[in-house]
Amino acid sequence: MTKDSFTVPITDIHTHIMPGVDDGAQNLGEALRALRVLINEGVRRVVATPHFQASLLEQSAHEIDQFERFDRAYEKLTTAASEDFLEITIERGCEFKLDAPTIDLSEPRLRLAGSRYALVEFPSFRVPPFAENQLLAVHEAGWIPVLAHTERYAGVSSAWNRVEEWFRQGTLLQVNARSLFGSYGPEPQYVAQELLRLGWVSCLASDFHARGRPGLLSALNLIDRGGEEERRVLRTLVSENPERILNDETPTMVPPVYVEVPELDRRTPNRRWFR
Repeated sequence: MTKDSFTVPITDIHTHIMPGVDDGAQNLGEALRALRVLINEGVRRVVATPHFQASLLEQSAHEIDQFERFDRAYEKLTTAASEDFLEITIERGCEFKLDAPTIDLSEPRLRLAGSRYALVEFPSFRVPPFAENQLLAVHEAGWIPVLAHTERYAGVSSAWNRVEEWFRQGTLLQVNARSLFGSYGPEPQYVAQELLRLGWVSCLASDFHARGRPGLLSALNLIDRGGEEERRVLRTLVSENPERILNDETPTMVPPVYVEVPELDRRTPNRRWFR
């Protein structure tokens, strides 16, 4: 029996489509092409989240310059998109690198659509020894961290108790859709699948850098087997929870999601990470 087609309006909280400010879209043309790709994937609300380093806040001149660059790029993008891209709403935020002992997220432009939620990442794609302190500092300041691409950090597989602690203390875990296909290697792929299986993922996002495919639609097709409960969970991961985050509401808990693991990834030597 062939399953019927499943579609849902997607809200993507993690992209690099702001033109000319980081390693994503390098110019307005690339940014607009990226918007069209996202729309074709079913995205109807998107957040441009360029990289921003916490350490810049200790250097006021650099901080001001960075915000001015972001402001100009965001205005350029939204102005150009206002006529031909009416299907999509463009919000702004940052992917905030926790590379300084002091965390100040009081500037609304650092947070997702100005909400209390902030997309954060660890430096150097590793789980740092001070991870818990950094995340706790965000919480204690009144903000809620959304940990970007949780599955991609080196060392996360041997720090499973720490990941559970982040989850239990209220940090939201975001997983990249393309990790489910092994785009970043077998380790992040398996970690992403297990995070979903444990029900610890609050949302899927693309981390789209204006090249290749965002992977969101493919992720939906990979997980969807046609069941109503399954599709309800998918709606939560790519639509309802991201919307709740941007609207400054509390996301709902996501039940476990089982993803078929390709045979190649079943042979990874590190399956013992999870029980």
